[in-house]
Order: sequence, then C-alpha cells, then structure tokens
Amino acid sequence: MPDFHTICKVSDITEGEARMFVVDGVMVGVFHINGEFHALDNECPHAGASLAHGLIEDETVRCRIHHWRFCIRDGTYLDEAKPEFNGGCPF
Repeated sequence: MPDFHTICKVSDITEGEARMFVVDGVMVGVFHINGEFHALDNECPHAGASLAHGLIEDETVRCRIHHWRFCIRDGTYLDEAKPEFNGGCPF
C-alpha cells in the first residue's frame, strides 16, 4: 500500500487552480478540479517545466513552454502521438 503524506489543507488550493509541493524529494503538482484533488508528476517530460504552473483548461493542463497537454485525472499525454526526443529540445 502506498504511503500518504499530508501536504496542505483543502482550502489552500482554490477550485480550478494547482500548487506544487515537494514530497520525499519529488515535485508533485496538486490540482483542484471540479471539487476533486489530483496529484501528478509536476515536471513535463519534455523540458521539465512545472505542470502546476501550466495552463489549466477543464480537466487538462498545458505545459507553459511547448504546450503539451496532459489529463489532470491520470497524467495521460493528450496530443497526437507522443514526439520522440533524446533530451534535446525537438522544436
């Protein structure tokens, strides 16, 4: 069973917004969407930008650097086939 960590009060994250927390050395984005809270790896896999500081649209978050979109509920990449890159910026 996974460990659970208290990181903030429910009232600390306004509906429709997100905040970033460090939990056991890992950056986590916590999103308050439609009355529910969801936690994702906070780093976009492309360039490491904070998803908690991204653009929230309904139940998706868009990376603020290259606009990759992710489902807030489960972290799924939502755009066309995921681009391949080898650590360098493909754009």
